[in-house]
Amino acid sequence: MVLGTVLATAPAAAAAPPETTPPDRAGSGEIRTVTLVTGDQVMVQNGRVRSVQPGEGREGITFSVRSRDGHDYVVPTDAARLLAQGRLDRRLFDVQTLLESGYGDADRDTLPLIVTHPENRPAPRLAATTATRELPSIDAVALNADKGSKTWEALTDGTTTRRTTGGVEKIWLDGKRKSTVEHSVPQIGAPTAWEAGYTGDGTTVAVLDTGVDQTHPDLAGREAAEQNFTDAPDNVDRVGHGTHVASIVAGTGAKSDGRFRGVASGARILDGKVLNDSGGGLDSWIIGGMEWAAEQGADIVNMSLGGTDTTELDPLEEAVNALSAEHGTLFVIAAGNWGPGAESIDSPGSAAAALTVGAVDRNDEIAEFSGRGPRVGDGGIKPDITAPGVEIVAARHSEGTVGEPVVDGYTALSGTSMATPHVAGAAALLAQRHPDWTGTRLKAALAGSARPHPSLTAFDQGAGRVDVPAALAQTVVTQPASVNFGTATWPHEDDEPLYQELTYENLGETDLTLSLSTEATGPNGTPADLFSLSTTRLTVPARGTASVTVTADTRLGGSDGVYSGAVMATTGQSTTRTPLAVTREVESYDLTVNVLGPDGEPTPEYDMMLRGLDSDAEEIPYDEDGSVRLRLPKGHYLLDVVGYQEQTSHFDVMMHPGLVVDRNLTVTADTRRTRPVRVTPPVAAEQLLSQIGTMVENEFTSRGTAVLISGETTISTAHLGDALPGTTISGEVITRWLAQNGSFYGLSWFPEGGLPNGFEKEVRQRDLATLRAEFGPASEGLLGVRSVFPVSGKNVVVDRLVEVPVPGARTEYVNTDAGVLWSTSLDLEDAETRDPVAFFRTPPTAYRAGRTYPLRINHAVFGPALPPARWPWAGRSGDDLDVAIPLFGDSSGNAGYTVTESARTELYLGDELIGESSYSGGYFEGLPAEPRGYRLVTTATRPKLFDTTTSVSAEWTFTSVHVDGEEPEAVDLNAVRFLPELDDNNSAPAGRQFLVPLRMQDQTGATTKPRSITVEASYDRGTSWQPVRITGNLTAVLHHPADAQTVSLRAEATDREGNTVHQTLIDAYKLRR
Repeated sequence: MVLGTVLATAPAAAAAPPETTPPDRAGSGEIRTVTLVTGDQVMVQNGRVRSVQPGEGREGITFSVRSRDGHDYVVPTDAARLLAQGRLDRRLFDVQTLLESGYGDADRDTLPLIVTHPENRPAPRLAATTATRELPSIDAVALNADKGSKTWEALTDGTTTRRTTGGVEKIWLDGKRKSTVEHSVPQIGAPTAWEAGYTGDGTTVAVLDTGVDQTHPDLAGREAAEQNFTDAPDNVDRVGHGTHVASIVAGTGAKSDGRFRGVASGARILDGKVLNDSGGGLDSWIIGGMEWAAEQGADIVNMSLGGTDTTELDPLEEAVNALSAEHGTLFVIAAGNWGPGAESIDSPGSAAAALTVGAVDRNDEIAEFSGRGPRVGDGGIKPDITAPGVEIVAARHSEGTVGEPVVDGYTALSGTSMATPHVAGAAALLAQRHPDWTGTRLKAALAGSARPHPSLTAFDQGAGRVDVPAALAQTVVTQPASVNFGTATWPHEDDEPLYQELTYENLGETDLTLSLSTEATGPNGTPADLFSLSTTRLTVPARGTASVTVTADTRLGGSDGVYSGAVMATTGQSTTRTPLAVTREVESYDLTVNVLGPDGEPTPEYDMMLRGLDSDAEEIPYDEDGSVRLRLPKGHYLLDVVGYQEQTSHFDVMMHPGLVVDRNLTVTADTRRTRPVRVTPPVAAEQLLSQIGTMVENEFTSRGTAVLISGETTISTAHLGDALPGTTISGEVITRWLAQNGSFYGLSWFPEGGLPNGFEKEVRQRDLATLRAEFGPASEGLLGVRSVFPVSGKNVVVDRLVEVPVPGARTEYVNTDAGVLWSTSLDLEDAETRDPVAFFRTPPTAYRAGRTYPLRINHAVFGPALPPARWPWAGRSGDDLDVAIPLFGDSSGNAGYTVTESARTELYLGDELIGESSYSGGYFEGLPAEPRGYRLVTTATRPKLFDTTTSVSAEWTFTSVHVDGEEPEAVDLNAVRFLPELDDNNSAPAGRQFLVPLRMQDQTGATTKPRSITVEASYDRGTSWQPVRITGNLTAVLHHPADAQTVSLRAEATDREGNTVHQTLIDAYKLRR
């Protein structure tokens, strides 16, 4: 990460007081880093990108940063084309998803990947990677890739416009999936099947989950085999989810005298542990379990798990389809718990071959959480079926952590995880009755015999709630199990009717005559008549088939949108339902974007992104011929195109901030129309990092785009059109420079109207403010890295950290145009691992040209601090209290945070503990609305890397009451600041009297006079304490012993309203002899 060690060399000048603006408190949150597949490292602070550091040998690489819905996508230029071509998984550059998945640098030193390869060819052997599992069902291999640029070199061909290495078709993130967490068995009619002799005997159901407790009485003797595919040490179910699921499928109910018997208690269980002891699993673990289950001869595979679906056919979906076709296995998979919104089906339940299960309650009403269709991308009908999934009681593992115990050995859980095993068990009963049936036929029979809810659509419930007796009696099945006509292109007056053939198979020994009819509803829920049949009576011969043509005439519909319904085939004794769907495309048009290079000809050297400004639309189109065509709903869009010239290290950034698609359009992104962005500092300097971009906001959304360049790279920009009324656009030209003498120059502008058509500034020294930054000492083994950055309330500002000496100093110059605010930070990193362990941040400040400002950072005494902030450090909104007090602020009052060896926060209502957390802060919900007295206690201990303020404990008492609105209000608490003059080693002389000025600070950052205050000192790290005299000007008078090594301090103060604070700092500062 080191870009250069710098020293302060500028001459002294008169100091001037700055104008400060309270920062957003969120700017001082946790720091984490994650290394991308390219080897570039991204630092994230409080969930947003803070800095990007190129990997080894990649110092000149350029990045784009695009933000959407709290997710930041950081894409190096040499990955952009592969991403657009679909050769890279976009999640590889989704910083928040990588961190949420546990792939941060502090979590693991490798990045898990799935690499697909051509069929019938061996998996590629790649440097800097370790193969962990072959995945033959999808022609892929799972890898652990070293975090560094060597992995990227092994996966690609080494040019800026890269291609994947021979033998590599696509690189996927090996993503994380999670589990989708008595009346129910009778509800689906299972006891009727038992009375008829069907218990699942002779069938095998694989449960791919967190493991199965085979020692539970309900599951004893039910397991045929087990296999662990995770990083857990064994197959033991330490979560309890898999045990609960398995007992719904095949539990005997032995512990409850049959009360909580599963659906198919005669079935055998294959226990495939694919989710670890935290309840999460890699895609490759799950695929490995699927392959094992199919090879073991499982008739049915239960998968009560999932993750976010995309428009692509992901590895899990591909495995479901491939294994279903190859082995005839039925995969019964949860729809997911992201309802009730449309397109909320999880993957791999989104796979075409899956029998996808939604959840209903005991009254067959759809559960609010149950995932809904249509399927993302193609509008396919999902879920296929529903089953009970609300408050389901089943076996509880003795070590399980999920669910609420109901009676001994049982727990209640809700989710499509619980609905799925009901259907898997029903499939086992049906498989016992028809042992020669494949998964495809089992799926068709279960769906065709389901019981529909009259007020639900096919995208809510599929065919309906599983009905075991009806499935066992079913003599007619269909192929396909559902009919989706796709999308009819707008406008619809001249639509051609759409046709599909639906085939009925008679499984009985006598001919059957079916009465056929259709029913359907439109987007507004009213009946629709756009589906018709070629006949309303169809005779199907015994053991034979017959077909009917289903027609969707989208000229007949009213509103545009999704129409769903079913074909009903009735024999007189039973009815077979086949879901139907068609989409009347909303008003839409063709958009063509042509990208021209510097020679005026179409160029393949670009990447492009199109995002909706009044919708969730998002496209990353690419075609090597330099022209792309998109079909888009009428609306407003943000289009940005980045062209790159590898030979000249030049980039052309073109943006249309308000593209109105209300007709067929052609947009030309001509790089010859761009104008240079050129900032010239007052002295010769190296370009550390420049960020050129735009943030577009309206009442519906905010979309950000930025390009990051460094070194000799140049950039030009152009607007392709104007913004829309009601849209706020802010541009950003943020540049950072390092002069040969070590001085830093920060030069930034935020032009109104967004990305400028070129931008040229020649900066004069007299137009800059001077910052004299002094850095306090750090313990051996720590490095200091410095950041100086402009503050914008809208734009994401990405920085480049530079190493600085600690202790040490640096001269920094910043511009003052248009009142730009500057903030600075000092991070301390572990010198060996380069992991951030502490940081300090100065508040955003408006400086004045020609003035000099001193900045002291990282000087003791460290302790609780309450600098000015836009959000309170401890604030209440409604009846919730949010606490994030910086416990290790420095002597200047800068907010300071650090990693901790241990931490704890507790909130008391009177003497009753009502909330707690295992870190130095917390979010406490559901406080009483009326005025009540509270006590907040927090403690934190730092690791041995730190030799001052090694431990902090603080206790506050205050009164709080309900706060109307969402804006938090500060609660009345204070901090006592100790402000002695210490040397560059944070030390004071031993064996003499020493003065420690005191200051009490409230949540506005202002000094407040205490009603009372006492101070004590300890010279044996808190074993014993001595009272300290306090003068009238709030100065504590200490008498340092000659033989002590450190001084610990504690203070107790009361403000004029009676609120109290009690703080203890162990090893507040050191003593020197």
